[in-house]
Amino acid sequence: MRPMDQITGKEQKHHVILHYLMNQEMKANWNGQIQSMTVTQELPGGEEIVVDWAEVWPIQTGGTFILSKLLARYLELHCTFVKQIAPHKIQLHVDKVLIAKKERLNPRFTISEDGLVNVTNIVSSKTIIEANMFNIPTLVRVNFEDYRKRMMARSGEAGTMDIFKSGMERKYDVVKSTQKILFIKDASNPDNYRSDEEGFINFEEEIDEHVDKLAMVARDKKIKSELILPILYKNELDEIIPIGYFSLQTKEKNITNEDLVFYQTQIAEMIERIKDANLMTTIEKFPVLDLSVTGLKLRVTNSSLVETLPKQKGILLELVFKLQTPFRFFGKIAWAYKESSGDLLVGIEFSGKRTYAEKVRFEENIEIIKNNGKTAA
Repeated sequence: MRPMDQITGKEQKHHVILHYLMNQEMKANWNGQIQSMTVTQELPGGEEIVVDWAEVWPIQTGGTFILSKLLARYLELHCTFVKQIAPHKIQLHVDKVLIAKKERLNPRFTISEDGLVNVTNIVSSKTIIEANMFNIPTLVRVNFEDYRKRMMARSGEAGTMDIFKSGMERKYDVVKSTQKILFIKDASNPDNYRSDEEGFINFEEEIDEHVDKLAMVARDKKIKSELILPILYKNELDEIIPIGYFSLQTKEKNITNEDLVFYQTQIAEMIERIKDANLMTTIEKFPVLDLSVTGLKLRVTNSSLVETLPKQKGILLELVFKLQTPFRFFGKIAWAYKESSGDLLVGIEFSGKRTYAEKVRFEENIEIIKNNGKTAA
């Protein structure tokens, strides 16, 4: 990532917008969606602008996105959507102006020879799985139903497996936000609502303090046990995402600790199945346009990757220097920009550790490119 300075003063913001960005086409990025926008007007006060956009995004008032432009230095406007003022004109508040420092942490070098450096065997996700999915992907829905039936075979009673949605009972919100398990082994016993076990929700403290009343209601409704298990998905950056839950209220028999272990094991197996089925490997070769010790810029022409890479956080890849053994990297997606030709330019930041031998070999290759090529802008 390039180091950035923030411009805070109104006069400085005004100067940058008026002298460098007016009537300039900029790249806009909103939740991984990319399009070009043109700054056409600065409103009085120096902190709001009018821009033209070709594609109407379903963004609400208060939604945020980033406009960027590579001038002598890379520049970003962090903006909040105010309103749409014409079919293809919108008003934005400029929250922050960021400009790259003069010197990069690591210089990039342009690859001048075709085929000298390529990326291949890209392992990426087919579907983006995130915490606030509005529509449950087919891959997830099919596995949820399959494993819900397995759970039911164990419990003998119908449980629910679904994604978290807005407007649910508070207990579901707490399970999602804490990523902890709600387990009440004996719903008629108030003490069971006061768990202090690590990884489990204390119902009385975190959800509802009226546990004596809740225990009475459970007795009246003949509820034996209650369980809500979060379904936690680990993405490519090892971030844990609560994508859904398994919930079960029993009336025939109490849920035992052994039952709980069984349900946890099934969910872990399901997550691995979803992850495996969601990965695809693209074996085409894509040219590296420039390269540094910490990252690279890549041109992607594969139509599937053009659509999916801007929405992803990271990928596995093989970096191949001509006539050499490939380097295997995990790369974070730093930025992506779709050109008018339909090709996708992608900035990738290397992540993960390398052995000393790999580090030396990699830096030797960088040195060769440095001597044969030129520094990128």
